[in-house]
Amino acid sequence: MQQNPLPSSVTGIDSLIHAAGHHRPLAPGLPATDLAPLLDDVRDAMVAIYCDHDAQAAHRIEHARALLRDQAGSSMAAWSLLEEAAFHLRLHHPWSALSALRQAGDALLMVRLDGGRA
Repeated sequence: MQQNPLPSSVTGIDSLIHAAGHHRPLAPGLPATDLAPLLDDVRDAMVAIYCDHDAQAAHRIEHARALLRDQAGSSMAAWSLLEEAAFHLRLHHPWSALSALRQAGDALLMVRLDGGRA
């Protein structure tokens, strides 16, 4: 067996970069989900909360929920996290709403990495 000349940390980084470059193709007949508008709504809602514009944030969350509801292959995790963010915002708990929005954004990014499947 040939020994790898690279230090283990570099080998791990190299493996991670290599693995990130590969993704599974979509299943036949499954449409790609356009996540850009959803991610924009999530980011805009977060900015609105930081700027203390809760009504604007609630509007962006509702728009994201509507977009997610209409898209095939959408993430149930993102859906429930957007619901949670809206709930916290209604209770005037902006930091909890921000946390849920961050997690919803992560869930949407995972859908993108998974090729549009949730």
